[in-house]
Amino acid sequence: MKTNTILDEIICKTNLHADLGNLQEVIEKEVSFSYDFGETSFKKIKFRGVRLLYSNLKFKRPLPVKMLNTDPYVEMFFSLAGSRDIFFTQSNQRSAVAASHHNIFFIPDTEFFIEPSVNEAENISLQIQFTQDYFKRLMPNGHSLFKSFTEKVNNGELSILCDADLPITTEMFNVLNDIVHCEKEGIIKQLYIETNVLKLLQLQFEQYEATFVKKSIGTVKEYDVDKLHYARQLLEQNITTPYSLTELARKTGLNDFKLKKGFKELFGNTVFGYLHELRMEKAKEMLYNSSINITEISEYCGYAYVQSFTKAFKQKYGTTPEKFKHHATGRV
Repeated sequence: MKTNTILDEIICKTNLHADLGNLQEVIEKEVSFSYDFGETSFKKIKFRGVRLLYSNLKFKRPLPVKMLNTDPYVEMFFSLAGSRDIFFTQSNQRSAVAASHHNIFFIPDTEFFIEPSVNEAENISLQIQFTQDYFKRLMPNGHSLFKSFTEKVNNGELSILCDADLPITTEMFNVLNDIVHCEKEGIIKQLYIETNVLKLLQLQFEQYEATFVKKSIGTVKEYDVDKLHYARQLLEQNITTPYSLTELARKTGLNDFKLKKGFKELFGNTVFGYLHELRMEKAKEMLYNSSINITEISEYCGYAYVQSFTKAFKQKYGTTPEKFKHHATGRV
């Protein structure tokens, strides 16, 4: 790891394939750094096809970690303490993993930013990364449960398994603790960690299936699923002037009841709750652009008054758009 001279960001460079391609044994390394704005420590464990990065970040001011990556990879991301925002610059998408939650990403971007929450507490995560070849051995093509995710992996597109990150269960925490604090050595350590990594992947997939798949199959009719996805697409395409529930129902061929009930069950949020999340995420994305003023952002996100936008943004992120923009554009 190295830092730039003005410390507007911390820069991490990685080459997963070169790092893991010829490994014949487990390699483990721990490093830590101290700055005037905080502290960082990292524990890296790697063996053929797999790399684990256990990181503890403690920042006193907003400071992104810029990831420079040469090869696409799949990552199991566990946020053990504190939340982290992730901004994929090339895919122009933003995601977030809250404290005590997890998700799975396929990351083709050669550059992206991880932005830890800012406070005096520790911000701890475990990232488990696979090469594409390693992941494909675990996940056959065409598996109905993860078809969309694996198709994007095959096409080299950014993919996030869950629209909303899921909570880390007690069983997952136990497995994570076993991995991080494993004291075995050599091939025994590799087998032990790999077994537990696969156990974690199993638990993630089971939770995903129970939360998003079985639930929706049991209550939402199969022929309504595509209509509900179309409703979500219409919301995403019309943030500024969204359709009313009646208009959305008519355009999708659903009645009001099926639209409201089915949308909540399939996507875990109400129609307008989802719209609010879209607006807040888009606002956050636009605030990174120094040429767009807050009034324009407010109008784009469908707010008639800047004061209403400011109140909604602060309730969501705990800071005003003005302060967020100052920190965000100040790092470029």
